[in-house]
Amino acid sequence: MKRAWYAGVVCLVLAGSAFGAEALETKGKLDSVTVYRGQALVTRVVAIPGPAGLREVVVGDLPERVEPGSLYAEAGQEDGVEIRSVLYRERPVGQDVRADVRKLDEQIRGVQDQLAANQTASQVAHEQSDYLSKLEQFTAPTANVEMSKGVLNAETLKTLTNYVFEQRKAIADQGLKLGLESRTLTEQLGTLQRQREQITAGSARTVREAVVFLNLKGGEAGAGAGKMKLRYMVDQATWDPSYNIRADGKGKIMVEYNASIQQQSGEDWTDVSMTLSTATPALVANAPSLLPLTVALASMQTGTKGVSYFEVQKEFYAKKQAIETERNNGTVNFDGLEQAQGNRVGGNASNMANANGQLSGQQFAAKPQADLDKSLNDIAGEQQVAELLAHGGKDEATKWTSKGDEVISVTYDLAARTSLPSRADRQLIQVAALPMKSEAYKLAIPVLTHYVYNEASLVNDSKQVLLAGPVASYMAGQFVGHGEIPTVAIGEQFTVGFGIDSALRASRERMDKGEVVQGGNRMLNYTYRLAVENFGAEPVDVRLMDRLPAAKDNLKETDLRVTFDSPGLELSKDAEYLRSERKKGILRWDVKVPGQATGEKAFSLEYKFTVEYDKQMSLTGMPALAK
Repeated sequence: MKRAWYAGVVCLVLAGSAFGAEALETKGKLDSVTVYRGQALVTRVVAIPGPAGLREVVVGDLPERVEPGSLYAEAGQEDGVEIRSVLYRERPVGQDVRADVRKLDEQIRGVQDQLAANQTASQVAHEQSDYLSKLEQFTAPTANVEMSKGVLNAETLKTLTNYVFEQRKAIADQGLKLGLESRTLTEQLGTLQRQREQITAGSARTVREAVVFLNLKGGEAGAGAGKMKLRYMVDQATWDPSYNIRADGKGKIMVEYNASIQQQSGEDWTDVSMTLSTATPALVANAPSLLPLTVALASMQTGTKGVSYFEVQKEFYAKKQAIETERNNGTVNFDGLEQAQGNRVGGNASNMANANGQLSGQQFAAKPQADLDKSLNDIAGEQQVAELLAHGGKDEATKWTSKGDEVISVTYDLAARTSLPSRADRQLIQVAALPMKSEAYKLAIPVLTHYVYNEASLVNDSKQVLLAGPVASYMAGQFVGHGEIPTVAIGEQFTVGFGIDSALRASRERMDKGEVVQGGNRMLNYTYRLAVENFGAEPVDVRLMDRLPAAKDNLKETDLRVTFDSPGLELSKDAEYLRSERKKGILRWDVKVPGQATGEKAFSLEYKFTVEYDKQMSLTGMPALAK
């Protein structure tokens, strides 16, 4: 693929292209979008008609949130186009370029016109009222004179009086109507203006364009058409996973993997091929430079303590992550661009580089790449010196890892083309519907709650990695509650909940406690009873769980000894449970609870354990027991 990277943020008025030919102005067509966490890569396909030869193509209507440093064009051998340079420019216009803003402007002007008409009508009504007042001032003295002379025409006076009152009432009614209309229009105007302010964000009257200088090869006759792809990054776009998990109550479970997407890039993504990714789109292509590490010797200071790598390496990792993020997303190095990318008819590479250099310093506040590379080397050097000075062997030096902070890089291609408008609210799109193998069971943990929960153990036998996210669970078509799942690799097992089983109740009771002192140790003996009631008619399988006290990491096994005894029922034989939870003092029994097992008939089991420790000591949070 032949590719030309962004060559500068240049605000130039380009009157024409090669040999006086008019520049082709087009918007192209949005073809695909890759949504990352915080950014998106947008691809437009631009058709270029003949004739063949050097051409200048202006691709307009770029979104507000475009990142100029990410702009580039590319074309394959089969596309018949050879890219020479790509420039980004902005220019002011008198009217907003976006359709939604233009629509709001039209509505605002319409309301303003209605307000002007309302004010004119109010002024006319006011003038009518003034005229009636003058008419009254003329009528009253005239009636008095005629009455004194005995020539008063009562019918005429009555007609005139009725006319004045009728007009007064009509004017008052019209004034009330106009006042209400004015208030409504003023409120509408305020709402529309606030909507416009919300979506324009101060850059409404700016056109953003990519100016691509290219050679259209054409066919053998020197004519024909070609095409190219224009790609650019936008911010204000992100996505998060969410899930609907549906169980039909008969053992079948469907996992609906959804993407909650928010994009306010300033352009609508209409009928595009969409990809979701957790990767980080780095704008800097080359790796950082590795500089030599130099150390020196100094006199040994007595009384000082060596540096612990375990304590400081997490801080080093955080610092390196911050520098790498700035390096990947904020640096544009114009010096490394090929000179040919700055060439175009009517200009030269040196002038272009000067313009780019001046504008890049104003447009981007990021540090030069060389400075960031040096910062990475400095932090890594401090980390290596800490390794050299750290006490302990390999285990201490490598105990802490950044595994918990690592992000799995996965990509999901949506099967069908989709549309996603630019708006503030989150929009839900289904990534996949995945039927999975499952094992349903009831879970009772009476030490925590008397409720018994429905759960299922699933195996991710799909070809998709499931990222950590919220879950909405449904049982037999009914919503039962919310939950969360962790990141699940392909082939990994995970657990989902399906709410409370109202037919089951669990309880826990301490039945007995004894104390024996042997030699220098105190032995505390406990007996507990766990019970599950089943109000339903059918027997159910329940995982009944409890826990033993366990010694903290700073205690030796001989300092606190816990001995477990389950005379009635053996613990679960599940391999995963025995491998992990059992070693942590978690107890689990897989039991079957009969139907209608309530009250005295409830299923129950008892177990015992002994805690042994130095009689001069006491358990944390408990007072020392009397001898």
